[in-house]
Amino acid sequence: MDVDAKTGPDQITAPLVVQSRTFGAIAVIERNCPLCGHDNAGEPERAESFDVWTVRRCAKCGFVYTDKAFYGEHPPADVRLSQSRLSKFMRFRLHLLGRKQWDVLVEVWAQPGAVMDLGCRDAAWVEELSPAFVPYGIEPDPHLAEAAAQRLIERGGTCINGPIVGGLSMLEDGFFSAVLLRSRLQREVDPLGVLRETHRVLRPGGVALVKVPNFGALNRMIMGAKWCGLRYPGHINHFTENTLSKMGEKAGFSVHHGLTFTLPTSDTMYAAFKKAGGRSRRYSACRGG
Repeated sequence: MDVDAKTGPDQITAPLVVQSRTFGAIAVIERNCPLCGHDNAGEPERAESFDVWTVRRCAKCGFVYTDKAFYGEHPPADVRLSQSRLSKFMRFRLHLLGRKQWDVLVEVWAQPGAVMDLGCRDAAWVEELSPAFVPYGIEPDPHLAEAAAQRLIERGGTCINGPIVGGLSMLEDGFFSAVLLRSRLQREVDPLGVLRETHRVLRPGGVALVKVPNFGALNRMIMGAKWCGLRYPGHINHFTENTLSKMGEKAGFSVHHGLTFTLPTSDTMYAAFKKAGGRSRRYSACRGG
């Protein structure tokens, strides 16, 4: 397979070594826009850029992303610039609602059946999951994957230890009633590719439940480069409600939002990506929204 200079949708890149002030010599891959594939090397560097991690806005589709991604199996711990008291105060004042419970979201939005959690960590959340669902997971970290496997096997599922796209490629078509992407898409080199594979493994009428940092949040506009949703080098895709919806639709989904999924006062946002077909269902906005 030919190797390209940069990566975007359906592209592969050759790694290069750069000198980081924070991490020293580090291997990275360069990226085009992960939504439309446009090369934005000539676009201005945004204020959210840090060290070697250059943030750009796509001139073609408007998607904001980091044009480099860490290359390797063991990424360094994320750096956050948001440890000021002001940032914590603004989050407390602006984030009016509590976190959503994933077991409730699954029960409301998904039909009973197999549920895949991408980046499941230790899978502790499944202890609250209804017995109508059989949980599975993919986890890149081997220690977390081992802990997750113990919980998931007890419920009739299992855990794959490996990269997200590689794990998805091992799965059969149309098997899952739901796929969870809990704070996952912002970390993926090819988030559109992940969503396309997610679409493939969902059965007709299945749903992908997505949570990402909300780049359109009021707190981000106030805090700028010190916003809590920016982490380097882990967070490389910066979604607004509009660009998240565009990516979901491009992957083949219809996009749905609960009443409180995309509040401008929240640093995170949610979406339900539905695959066509299956039995229609009236969603419960009071429980799932």
